[in-house]
Amino acid sequence: MNYAIELTADRFPLIRDIGWNRTDRLYSHPDRILDYHVFLYVSRGSMQVVEEDAAFVVREGEFLFLHKGLHHWGLPLTPPGTEWYWIHFNTGPEERTDYKEHPPLPGIDYYTPDHYRYQIPLPKYGTADPGTEERLASLLAGLQEPGSHRMTRTSLSVYSFLLDLHTSASHAANGAVGSGSRLADRVMAYLSSRVEEPYDGVKLAAHLNMNYSYVSSSFKKATGQSIIAAHTRLKLNMAVKLIRHSTLNIAEISERLGYQNPFYFSRVFKKIFGEPPSAYARQFYQPQSKEKEGE
Repeated sequence: MNYAIELTADRFPLIRDIGWNRTDRLYSHPDRILDYHVFLYVSRGSMQVVEEDAAFVVREGEFLFLHKGLHHWGLPLTPPGTEWYWIHFNTGPEERTDYKEHPPLPGIDYYTPDHYRYQIPLPKYGTADPGTEERLASLLAGLQEPGSHRMTRTSLSVYSFLLDLHTSASHAANGAVGSGSRLADRVMAYLSSRVEEPYDGVKLAAHLNMNYSYVSSSFKKATGQSIIAAHTRLKLNMAVKLIRHSTLNIAEISERLGYQNPFYFSRVFKKIFGEPPSAYARQFYQPQSKEKEGE
């Protein structure tokens, strides 16, 4: 069974409740199986929790996620004076098979709906960023305030909080073992500076002073796509900018981006965006040409 809790980019978690507690005597975490996930953050002291056969001691400033449907409990090992926050929440359906494991690459500004269909894995256990206690206290206070759409607003705020938790954990992991991720960033920086040029793997490898096969495989592992696909996506990202903010026609845009055949450019564009560039262009107000501006 997959014990990881995963959010998705196209839906936010639904909050059941948020709370805070303090024990003034020796405490045991409740013995239970829940139909929702639990986020636990210890702000003072420490808490002992067992999930299935994995034991955790969550110390001050640390967090733990407990997966729904799994048996968790505690022994009488949580000392008096311990204080903690919790969030109970549900995510979307578990039977998601068409969600990507990697988010869209940086530098891509325009998205179609399928670009939001990716998973966001939450760290199981770790140290929270400074300010987490204040942020959780604010979430709790917001939940208790009357107002329209209170639970939806709280769920959105918790979603933002969990995304930040994911980002912080990812940065920490990349600092330790993220050579592939850092290499992907270097590749994207190189490609972004040469969007209008034809793709040349030999020049890329020489620029990085690395073996191309290693660069290619590392990029694919870190991002979930090939370097050529990323370069193509950057080109089309530039095409969208030119469609929206220039007076160039489709043939001129195609030529500028290195596509000598505008019909091939249109096929590539349609494969990514679901419609040809001429149809895409009709969605936006177009800037006037210089001739019209001078009239």
